[in-house]
Amino acid sequence: MSCIVNLHGAAAASLRFPTPSEGDQRRRGFCYFPQRHRRHHHFRYSFAPNATISHSLTVTNEALNVMISGAPASGKGTQCELIANKYGLVHIAAGDLLRAEIATGSQNGKLAKQYMEKGQLVPDEIVVMMVRDRLLKPDSKENGWLLDGYPRSLSQATALKGFGFEPHTFLLLEVDEDVLVERVVGRRLDPVTGKIYHLKYFPPETEEIAARLTQRFDDTEEKVKLRLSTHHQNVESVLSLYKDITVKINGNVSKEEVFAQIDSVLTSLAEQRKAASGSVAA
Repeated sequence: MSCIVNLHGAAAASLRFPTPSEGDQRRRGFCYFPQRHRRHHHFRYSFAPNATISHSLTVTNEALNVMISGAPASGKGTQCELIANKYGLVHIAAGDLLRAEIATGSQNGKLAKQYMEKGQLVPDEIVVMMVRDRLLKPDSKENGWLLDGYPRSLSQATALKGFGFEPHTFLLLEVDEDVLVERVVGRRLDPVTGKIYHLKYFPPETEEIAARLTQRFDDTEEKVKLRLSTHHQNVESVLSLYKDITVKINGNVSKEEVFAQIDSVLTSLAEQRKAASGSVAA
């Protein structure tokens, strides 16, 4: 079924983001700025009544669109690599995207850089526009996409949905808090090679390397628990929008066992989409 949305129609209504308190801004990991600071970079998201969106919801192939969420040290990065490699999905992480946009000097990147140079967090709507633009690229539409750790809030999820981007499944990696704390507190960085070690699970090869390892300032038990609390609050708000397509994955086991669970979900989903595509073609 094909559908179209007029993003600039005269009869369009605005999708506006809520304006949280300053404390809420910090808790959710991004910042909204007062209107007087935003007037030159105001984004208006408009949608024509009774319209649907052509650039992402038209089903013409069997490509999968996947969102994945997991707490710090949940192994999400490893699983994203495995998923992208097997299914050919375009891996999109907001942080990587932000750095790439700034490096290439795009309009969104220039706006983001202005805030970062002032030591401010990049406004949510700028990041949303970056993600939207990346999802609109031909490779994302043709091959499907894997959205890594984004959206992180209900307003971000609502904005993506307003643009017509909805996943076929939302994978949630669940790992016990004590396991996450152990994984984070034991992490160490080799400042020479940039390699990440773990004192228990992946110790350094030599004493020379061990002697120069450093620990991130926020890889302490107190701070990781604070980060986990923020993560859980953010996930709960996002799940309200994706509850019908959420699949919980047991992340307490080995990375191979975690991927086996994910692989089963995605294989089944791909088969369903292939069957549906074939019936439509017939």
